[in-house]
Amino acid sequence: SVNDRDYPAKLLPYDHRPEYLFYKGRLPDRDKPVVAMVGARACSNYGRKMARALARELSENGVQIISGMARGIDTYSQIGALEGGTPTFAVLGSGVDVCYPTENIELYNDILKNGGIISEYPPGAGPIAWHFPLRNRIISGLSDKVIVVEAREKSGSLITVEWALEQGKDVMAVPGRVGEKLSDGCNRLIRAGAGIITGANDVLNDIQYSGSKNENEKKQKEKNIVFLIERKIDNKSSKMYYTYLTGIAKIQ
Repeated sequence: SVNDRDYPAKLLPYDHRPEYLFYKGRLPDRDKPVVAMVGARACSNYGRKMARALARELSENGVQIISGMARGIDTYSQIGALEGGTPTFAVLGSGVDVCYPTENIELYNDILKNGGIISEYPPGAGPIAWHFPLRNRIISGLSDKVIVVEAREKSGSLITVEWALEQGKDVMAVPGRVGEKLSDGCNRLIRAGAGIITGANDVLNDIQYSGSKNENEKKQKEKNIVFLIERKIDNKSSKMYYTYLTGIAKIQ
């Protein structure tokens, strides 16, 4: 719970922090940088290669990768992180003992060898649709930076971007080919002011390796992101609906 000594310090400043966290394995090391990597489930071959290579190189340089273990970009980001050798972490939309998607059971087990599986939902909880947008606030909250590798203009992975902006986190995106639907989300974020990633050095050069400073003490570049999302829940169907708005949020 939030009163425990091992509750992640990075989540404590936020009113929307989960009261309880369940985990298997371990929690991220507070003294090492954490980068969240998210993107499209139905990603392209380019997206898979970029996610895996970027995560591998970041991991080789001591960066902890956190994601949601979803199909697509999440999966390849965490595969790359495992190849790099630094522990990686998955935040689930189910209980920590429920592997979802089920085809990722090997990845689930590999993550547990050195990293951890995290959830705010109790053991046995199933992967209910509305759990996933909410778990994204934990992914961004535990990170120092959020990277979007590949996303459509109305991709669900951009919900993590909204949480990151609300939390004051730095957002970066991998550029894609103009006209490709799977590149629209990232290209729009870049156009709105998100950092551009062409390789791991773009991230490594910008990361502060001081574990003694919390997120409120870090000096970050100010950026204007003309991109917000309004969340609405249909109480009858428990489905989450998204309305994409134009607004301004400042990263500090």
